[in-house]
Amino acid sequence: MTVNELARAAGVGPGKVRYYARRGLLPARREPSNGYRSFETAALARLRFIAGGRALGFSLKELGRSLAQADAGRSPCPQVRVLLDERIAAVAAQRRALEREEARLNAIVAQWAALSDGVPDEQRVCPLIEVARST
Repeated sequence: MTVNELARAAGVGPGKVRYYARRGLLPARREPSNGYRSFETAALARLRFIAGGRALGFSLKELGRSLAQADAGRSPCPQVRVLLDERIAAVAAQRRALEREEARLNAIVAQWAALSDGVPDEQRVCPLIEVARST
């Protein structure tokens, strides 16, 4: 299969196929006649795995480790389960951080309600920003 054929079959762009091949995630051989990459049909399953893992937020390094397990004849599924659990925990932590940031911004908006917009002068461009910086 060519880069374009593989990309089309997996529903990804050819640039991603080339990138994953350069990173060693998709084994390819070079055609001696033209130097183009050529892929076995098994590359399609690998590419779909990579695309699916990326959609779940897994890094290429994590996916590479899972592919190495599969290449060794071991199921990567237990590792994938752990990765997803870790991803869920990371998303929950990000959500909590965003909620704290939202509360901080709402507190600033509440402070601003009592302030006038002011006029720019040599000391200040907008006093609202200065209040926000001190919060």
